[in-house]
Formats: sequence, structure tokens, C-alpha cells
Amino acid sequence: MQIAAQLEFDGNCRQAFELYAELFGGEIAVMNALGDTREVPLPPGSSDGGPGMIRFAELRIGDNRILGNDLPVGQYAPPRGFNVAMHVEHATDARRIFDGLAAGGKVTTPLTKVEWAELFGMVTDRFGVPWLILALNP
Repeated sequence: MQIAAQLEFDGNCRQAFELYAELFGGEIAVMNALGDTREVPLPPGSSDGGPGMIRFAELRIGDNRILGNDLPVGQYAPPRGFNVAMHVEHATDARRIFDGLAAGGKVTTPLTKVEWAELFGMVTDRFGVPWLILALNP
């Protein structure tokens, strides 16, 4: 069994996944725009967002995956009630990733040393995705 978060975006899924691939050292395995996949029917209950909107994206980071898609105009709502948690080995990686996500976003909890980790912080990136970043070691 595998579990992966599927994030929804307001027309900027491609830009978000390009940033995430750069920051996390991942590879964009799939980036299907709606205009590229017209022959494949939309899932039940879905509506077409128009050409250029991302129908499905997959970012692979080692054995982990993050999935995403754009929503049609007027259907996007900012995510609530969760964070995407990223645990990294070293504080230098946590700082680099946190700073990259914070650029144009909003820091909720600055990176700080806590009892259970070398660094812990929370940030909502410029695409509206809430992240929890934790570094295990200095």
C-alpha cells in the first residue's frame, strides 16, 4: 500500500511542482495538461478547467510521491485542516527547503530547535500549501 497527498491548485500546479522538484531534489514524473489529454475522459464529477490547466502531476522524491492538479476557475478553496509534513535528516536541508517555501508565502512558526527535533517550523507557500518542516539532526 502507498499513500500520497494529492494537492489542488488554482491554476498554478505546474509552477508549484517545478519549485518542489527543485527544493526537494525530486523528479516530475507526470505533468499532464488538460489540452494534452482530451482523449481520456475526466473522472466522474469533474469539470474541465481548460487548456493549460494541469489535469494530473506526479513528483517523485525517492520512494515518496506528491500528486497534484489544477481546479477549474472558481472551484479552488485554500486547504485547511492539514499540513504536508517533511522530515529531513539535516538542519541545513530544512533551512534551505523552509526558506524556499517561505519565499512569497507566510511563515506560521519560524524554524526553531525543539525538544523532539533539531529544527521545527511551519510555513504556507505562495501556492497556499501548508508545510511542516522538521530536521532530525544538526
